[in-house]
Amino acid sequence: MIETATSEVRQYVLFVLCDEEYGLPIAAVRSVVRYEDPTPVPRAPEGVEGVFNLRGQVLPLVDLGRQLRGSALEPGPLSRIIVTEAGLGSIGLAVDRVCEVASIPVEQIKPAPPAALSSAMSDAFEGVAAYGERLIILLDPDKALPRPVFASVAAIQEGDLDG
Repeated sequence: MIETATSEVRQYVLFVLCDEEYGLPIAAVRSVVRYEDPTPVPRAPEGVEGVFNLRGQVLPLVDLGRQLRGSALEPGPLSRIIVTEAGLGSIGLAVDRVCEVASIPVEQIKPAPPAALSSAMSDAFEGVAAYGERLIILLDPDKALPRPVFASVAAIQEGDLDG
């Protein structure tokens, strides 16, 4: 009898922010849509660019590049919004472009080096994975946004648009 090694494989939606490649677990991604300019919200926290309409549902749009890299998204023809389910509900994440859905074996996922992360963002990263010749930074969708943004987005979703 021949034994075959089976390893757990996780699927991620891969996307680009500021020339770096990131991944979100596919289970947390509801859809990917073309980027549209958001409607500004008065006194929205930094990083929350406003709200957008997704099939009749008004969702907050977060500039993920600004949150993770400190560089605001400059929308182009390949820019997309990843609609994700995080701890507080649906939220749109603006990214430079979406690349593909990748299946990554769990044994290829390594912890992110602590020296490379700020203490405020250390929980946001699930790890780093080798995917072909590329290194992919894997995000935890519930922790990729700093807590103040989470609280503000929850207020926006509940209709408290005055801050």
